Amino acid sequence: MLDAVALVAAALGLGLMGVALVIFIGSAGNGYDFVAYDAAARRILAGEPLYLADTVARYASGAYEGLYLYPPPMALALLPLAALPTSTATAAWLVLRLGALIAGVAILPVSRTTRLLTLAVACVSYPVLFDLNLGNVSVVVFALLAVAWRSMDGPFGAVAHAALVAIRFPFAVYFVEWLVERRFQRIAWTLGIGILLIALSLLIVGLGTYLDYVTILRGLPDISTGPHNLSLKTTALAVGVPEGIAGASTIAGYLAGIVAIVAAARRGDRDVAFVVTAVASLLVSPFIHPHYLVLLLLPAALLVERGWVWALALPLLGWLPDAVLPLTSLVAIGSLFVAPRSSDEPRVETHGDTVAAAVS
Repeated sequence: MLDAVALVAAALGLGLMGVALVIFIGSAGNGYDFVAYDAAARRILAGEPLYLADTVARYASGAYEGLYLYPPPMALALLPLAALPTSTATAAWLVLRLGALIAGVAILPVSRTTRLLTLAVACVSYPVLFDLNLGNVSVVVFALLAVAWRSMDGPFGAVAHAALVAIRFPFAVYFVEWLVERRFQRIAWTLGIGILLIALSLLIVGLGTYLDYVTILRGLPDISTGPHNLSLKTTALAVGVPEGIAGASTIAGYLAGIVAIVAAARRGDRDVAFVVTAVASLLVSPFIHPHYLVLLLLPAALLVERGWVWALALPLLGWLPDAVLPLTSLVAIGSLFVAPRSSDEPRVETHGDTVAAAVS
């Protein structure tokens, strides 16, 4: 019965998603972030510097539009789209990310019913809808995490983790989990693939581009309280905590994230450890945007799989006011620590594991 309900819910969710996408096309914010990615890729094709010379000054003034602030590999990955007209590339990026969302849900290492319910709630989750409209990469990040979760010890997982760190460096916290679990082979594989990724990109953009990227990162102001940047500090300031004390919440968030990762890794429940680490990446980030909370689909799927259907509400927390959003990761992590343990043996992938097997 629940499987039938899940199938109907997923179908209705996709229908609502279709309506939303029609509304998004041509809206004021449609493709806002993708414009920056696309322009960066086109600069590479034109032989121009990847990063704009006034990036730091524009960021400090809150003029974010058109700024590319990611490492070079992401712009390189978008070169095929840059061969298309911008309007066509924007539409293609939307379709590709919708496919990534569906594929990511499809390969989650949970039951078919749980996947259908997760897809249903994803279609009405504000972070997902917001990300699809803006043209950001949070949905892509979710899909990569789904691959990494499915292939914890397989080669696909190492590639996914290297790509995740290349997109958002806070995902390097997975190295903390692996160190505690003594998974040194995973560390070596991910580092090796990451180095190869950098080496290949150097052949195209050169060392100077990476030096420019480091210079930009060092020159940015306090990004944890910039316009539209949310953090535990902004939450504290919103409720009237003095500036000096509120600033300590950022450090507290970093420490809470690391402690949560270590504690989860020591429990011996690898699925919980993986998802806790994914969510903890939000705590160790200097800031988050609402679309970052697409990650809440992961704890929702795991908790539903273990019998807590109410956890489908986690991705819906993104509809709450901005000041509350940085706290949602704490709610998700706390829920994961008190969730029922799996009745199955710990899931260990073999090197022959393939992502294709996930949809069987």
